[in-house]
Amino acid sequence: MAFFQHFGMESTPVFKYFDLEDFSFPLHLHRAYEFLLVRCGQLHIQVDDIDYHVNSRQSVIVFPNQIHGFDMTPTTKVTVVIFSPEFIGAFNEQYQEKVPVHSLIYLSSPINFQHTSTTFGIKSLLYGICDRIVAQTDFCDRRHSSQLDTAYKVLNYVTANFQSDCKLKNLSKMIGYDYSYLSKVFTKVMNVSFPEYLNSYRISYGRQLLKNTTLSVSQIAYKCGYTDVRGFNRNFKQLNQCTPQEFRRTVIKYDKSLKENYVSG
Repeated sequence: MAFFQHFGMESTPVFKYFDLEDFSFPLHLHRAYEFLLVRCGQLHIQVDDIDYHVNSRQSVIVFPNQIHGFDMTPTTKVTVVIFSPEFIGAFNEQYQEKVPVHSLIYLSSPINFQHTSTTFGIKSLLYGICDRIVAQTDFCDRRHSSQLDTAYKVLNYVTANFQSDCKLKNLSKMIGYDYSYLSKVFTKVMNVSFPEYLNSYRISYGRQLLKNTTLSVSQIAYKCGYTDVRGFNRNFKQLNQCTPQEFRRTVIKYDKSLKENYVSG
């Protein structure tokens, strides 16, 4: 679960890949490139202000500092590749002020991670992906504005502080911005208010703790930054149409069905 808080946020060069199932991740951004390959099911992902519905064997590329978040339908399996710009220096230098017009990318063959034990193998794999990106999409200038930069500051603040006393007023004092201005800019850029975004981020983390740990609901509520279980339960049900306990029972039942081959996919 550690990568939830630091998803692609490492300050040193990194290359990593992992598989995710039945996972959601709220809107965020980071300095790394992110490549998502849907193995089965369907992935709904927002990249900047464009929504994509990605089907089996389709892929999505996210460039550094593009705002993005995703949800998976049940039984969906996705391979995620996170890599720093340093691994594709020539490509990054040429396109660092650009972003893809379309983020949906098709690969002619499955990704083979067999030869990624060395830097040369990693670069070979990643430049192969870069070749497919250049072949399949045009590029447009990256948007730059003071409002985007302000929204980035808020997103990074939430990532670092969602488990504690995470308040926009605290950030406004830290960076010397007027609170009302900060709130209005964030809502304008993200199309969601700060409290709504913070709750979404916390509940997404809670879903993963319910699925992957045996912590009690009250323990999870506090780990997600809530000061009382009632607020966690209320927001969880509002966003998931079920209580945390019902969600956990459904996940356990689903995982058991997969192991016993009652559910395909």
